[in-house]
Amino acid sequence: MELTRRDLLESGALLITGLAAGGFAAIGAPATPVAACYNAPPSLRAVAMRRLAFGPSPELIAMYEATPGSNDEERFDNWVRQQLNPAAIDDTPCANRLAATQLKIRYTYNNQTMNEIRSLNLLNASREWLWQHRVIPDLAWAERMRPYDEVRVATWIRAVYSRRQLFEVMVDFWHNHFNVRADADSRIAATWPDYDRIIRTHALGNFHTLLLEVTKSVAMMYYLNNVSNKAGGGEGGNENFARELFELHTLGSEHYLKFYDQRENIPVVEYGSERFAAAYIDYDVYEASRCLTGWTIANGRDGRPNTGAFYLMEAWHDNFPKTVLAPAPLPGIPPAPNFPFNNGAQRDGEEVLRLVARHPGTGRHLCKKLCQRLVADDPPEVLINAAYTVWMQHRDSPDQIRRVVETILLSPQAKNIFGHKMRRPLESIWAFLRATNANLPSDVASVNGNATEGNYWQRLFWNVDQTGHRLFGWDTPTGHPDRAEYWANTNALLRSWNCFYTISQSWGGNVGIDIVGQTPAGLSCAGIVDFWLQRMLTYTPTGDLRTLLINFLAQGGDPNQPPQPLRGAPDWGSTEAVRDRIKAMVQLLAMSPEFWLR
Repeated sequence: MELTRRDLLESGALLITGLAAGGFAAIGAPATPVAACYNAPPSLRAVAMRRLAFGPSPELIAMYEATPGSNDEERFDNWVRQQLNPAAIDDTPCANRLAATQLKIRYTYNNQTMNEIRSLNLLNASREWLWQHRVIPDLAWAERMRPYDEVRVATWIRAVYSRRQLFEVMVDFWHNHFNVRADADSRIAATWPDYDRIIRTHALGNFHTLLLEVTKSVAMMYYLNNVSNKAGGGEGGNENFARELFELHTLGSEHYLKFYDQRENIPVVEYGSERFAAAYIDYDVYEASRCLTGWTIANGRDGRPNTGAFYLMEAWHDNFPKTVLAPAPLPGIPPAPNFPFNNGAQRDGEEVLRLVARHPGTGRHLCKKLCQRLVADDPPEVLINAAYTVWMQHRDSPDQIRRVVETILLSPQAKNIFGHKMRRPLESIWAFLRATNANLPSDVASVNGNATEGNYWQRLFWNVDQTGHRLFGWDTPTGHPDRAEYWANTNALLRSWNCFYTISQSWGGNVGIDIVGQTPAGLSCAGIVDFWLQRMLTYTPTGDLRTLLINFLAQGGDPNQPPQPLRGAPDWGSTEAVRDRIKAMVQLLAMSPEFWLR
């Protein structure tokens, strides 16, 4: 029987799929508090490269190995501390890539056609400038979307090339936590660099400060409609933001008492001298919405200036007393309002944000989410408790988040748990690009005189978006799921696997990936596989994967010799076919559970 290239790829993919079914199922098992039931990491370097970064790269591995330390644990601890001080890490190569990258813009508007490539020159534009130049004027839709497109490109470049990997992981975490769909409104897209800057500025800072700035941003104001929240209607003008403030951004749904309206019977939780209602009810949402009436944007309406700045519309504010998360003084006695009459829009709004930010339920909810992101889908309770203690102790510290992340990452639990997180599709693609030293594209105005070609970044985004992991494009305020059971499915996995091939093609993204050129010459089939296992996984696995990949590369030949052209297979009987087989082997490796689990 004649063996074709497709036969080889399909047979390899089927074997990988079989391994994946078992590997991904393992992390979908019920959680257990027994530490011995967690998988031990192959090395602390693997934890550092694969869970606290978007994946290993030759440069990041070299940085890690150069980190001072008399043993593996000391080196890991020092690396974590270095990464948690991103300003001290020279990121000039990444900055140079940002400066050199070109992004195409092409449209026809008012009978005029625009077709040019531009630098990413809107990333540092102020919110005021963006509002004046991208929101107010009569512009083509592509011009309004341009700031958002530039941030998407910059996010990819930083994920793939930045030396400040842990910082980029944290930026991604907070973008997902305070999720906004960037193209939901042209005013959001036009000012997206400002929202991204807020997240980046406070990603390792103080949560209350981050929450306050996010709340006041153009993006969140328009996405969750607080821009139109004014007194009236009995429950405030618009409670959309207030609902998500409690359910997603702070206390979490685990602290929600549904269908409950007896404030006097809600348990009380204390921290130091502070007392809080232990959980929130619908009336807390309604009352918080009233506290935030008049918090809006200066958009030129109702007598406001048209600057895009945060604006307090006192005429819209509900100045009557309000009760939010107030504890009952004694069992059976309802609490008195804790927001007095005529308190003002600024004090009411700032105090409700301070109240939810300081609540112990918020500390518990956020620490669990951080542990889930950085350690395991079902992290040990002892780790959540340790993070919670630090969170509460440093509620007023300017580096509260950094202290909590350091506590999590330097814990014995973080160092001894591995493979209980699964890369989401976009993370797997970034990891593949990092491991293969890929060159991300730069757009051109035309290809062979064809002005409709050359927009490589848009093609790259389109292909990756098909996986379901759409950067800044999740439809609902919940953000992308961060648990394996959501992503371990046929659609997400198959479309991601396809991307490992398609994005390197001119029609798929035109990413430059030279797998063969990076493979040391003269290596045997086993040597080539071992080289790429270390490059992509940072370790050599003990299961079937290595044997599978060696056999695929050897195709019945001697695994201790370099791969040879195949006899009796016309399209695999050349030197070029051997090169294709090496590329295919690396793509198969990227499909394996060993690559996806972290």
